[in-house]
Amino acid sequence: MALNTKTQRHKDTKKGRFESYLSGLSLCLCAFVSLCLMPSVSPAQGTYTLDQVLAKMDEVGKVFRSMQAAIERTKVTVIVNDKSVDSGNVYFTRRGKDPRIMLQINRPEQQRMLIDMGKAFLYFPKLKQVQEYFLGKNRDKVEFMLIGFGQSKEDIKRAYNSAILGEEVIDGQKTSILELKPRDPKASALFASIRLWMDQQRWIPVQIRTTEAGGDYMVLKFTNIKMNQRIPDSVFDLKLPKDVQTIKM
Repeated sequence: MALNTKTQRHKDTKKGRFESYLSGLSLCLCAFVSLCLMPSVSPAQGTYTLDQVLAKMDEVGKVFRSMQAAIERTKVTVIVNDKSVDSGNVYFTRRGKDPRIMLQINRPEQQRMLIDMGKAFLYFPKLKQVQEYFLGKNRDKVEFMLIGFGQSKEDIKRAYNSAILGEEVIDGQKTSILELKPRDPKASALFASIRLWMDQQRWIPVQIRTTEAGGDYMVLKFTNIKMNQRIPDSVFDLKLPKDVQTIKM
């Protein structure tokens, strides 16, 4: 009887070890599957080198006339873990060498940002208020918010230290991730880096992330991108009401 009890205990111990082994194996398998299902970012040695990506962008820049797209803008304030999302449309062309940009935010509240003729305007229809900024010598630098649309590789190399971080699939589109870090100390004090997810078919960004020196960041995601189509002048009209309050900054 004692022998049977000892044998049974031995079997129970083996059974317990086996169940523990199966449990550990199951956890490892779940972890492996989870890793496999995570969005993949390929290592830096991707399909395209930095020079190849910049050359592709340069080809697009040479024939650039305009871009328009639907846009989703996500702002994240890291220190308070605050996140805000809005959406609308963006239009970009040039008047000579000067950028002409209209950002129309429609949700959750209407806002308008116009860059034209060396000035920037922020219009808040609900408040009936427009803020006016004179850009002066910085008028050519406002394109940073739409970097990757129409700039030459010489422009990018002159203004940024650049590197390829790898590849990633965004909404079914295979992209090369290009990181830009401003060379100008004044610019780098504001923005630590700009990342572009460059569509490997059209060589335009489908997503841009700008990270501030303090860690806060903004992500612009573009969909329904249309290149080099005529944009009517009326798009760049804020259509301000007569009783709007203008504040010159």
